[in-house]
Amino acid sequence: MAYSLEAIYNSVSWAISSHTRKLSSLQEQASSGQEINRPSDNPYDANRILSLRTESRSMERYVNAVTEVINVLDFSSSVVQQMTGERGLGGARASLTSALTPIYSDPAVRTQKAAEINEILEEMVSLANKQRMGQRLFGGAQSDSDPYLVERGGDGQIQRVIYQGSQEERNINVAPGVETSAVLVGDQLFRADDAEIPVFYGSTGTAAGTGTSSVRGDFVLSVSGSAGAWVLSIDGGTTTVTATGTETNLAVVNGATGEVLYVDATGITQTGNDYVRVPGTYDVFNVLIHCRDLLTNTENLSQEQWDSVMRATVDELALVEQKLVRAYPLIGGRLETLTNLKSSLEDIKMNADEEISARQDADITQVAVDLARYEVLYEMSLQVAAKMFSMSLMDFIG
Repeated sequence: MAYSLEAIYNSVSWAISSHTRKLSSLQEQASSGQEINRPSDNPYDANRILSLRTESRSMERYVNAVTEVINVLDFSSSVVQQMTGERGLGGARASLTSALTPIYSDPAVRTQKAAEINEILEEMVSLANKQRMGQRLFGGAQSDSDPYLVERGGDGQIQRVIYQGSQEERNINVAPGVETSAVLVGDQLFRADDAEIPVFYGSTGTAAGTGTSSVRGDFVLSVSGSAGAWVLSIDGGTTTVTATGTETNLAVVNGATGEVLYVDATGITQTGNDYVRVPGTYDVFNVLIHCRDLLTNTENLSQEQWDSVMRATVDELALVEQKLVRAYPLIGGRLETLTNLKSSLEDIKMNADEEISARQDADITQVAVDLARYEVLYEMSLQVAAKMFSMSLMDFIG
């Protein structure tokens, strides 16, 4: 009988202890809603959940990065749209085209149009230096400061716009092994780079040399001196070079910019100023500067020269505008790629979160059923224990 009582005692003690632990676990699951609350609950699933959480957080960071890049590119696209619109190159081209008609030949009207072009120029510089959250949209990797620096004349008007940004983009990680840039290189978007042979307007007899000139846009080549000792300059006389009249490829340097114009000096017959333009080298800024100055005829061109130069400048303005419009597919293609990437990253994150939920979340209905069942078993074990501890000698007297 002693053995039987000991066996009953051990069995009841084990049952009470086991049911207590199970009830405690079920109550914790019911309160937390999770089947796994500590690694010891299910070491394999707990390890898998930790791995999935790391993946989910990583995908969330990538999604946030992609979203920010998309927002910046969207903003850049809207800025480019403004630059090509009525208050940008589109409006400037329309204004200049009308200036070629006889009805607008009045100097006062042209001066008014020059003021309009100057306003557009100021707006273009402002747009080119736009920023979002401290990053300049068109500065490339060097996006912490304005990419475009302006030089103004004594009248306060812009005389030159210099790009001081980077020629490289600033790439960031947007997915494992994938990099892209939210900021763009303005010098590549806003500037044509297909230089042609310089065109000379004037009567001095100068012509393009055989070398490849580095000068850009429009400028004045001054010729002074006399036969055998002609003095040439393209920076207002600050830097000069002497020609004997036999040179076919004479380098004339702009001391301020370092740009070089190669001149054929063999045809020089007289002194004077030649207006020179280099097709294919304009950007959105210098073309507007030249348009503004042409409208006020600062170089005193003849009407015939003015008409010829203005028509050529309007054509160059159209080419620069086309160059800028090509930014749309560049930005649009990048936006489409990033939008698809964002969707894929969100799917990966969602799958990871769903697997975490499937492995960790408790089935509340099943937990409730198990709680009721183990509460009954626990109470039965307590009743058996109570019965065993209340036994007396009278229970064995029959």
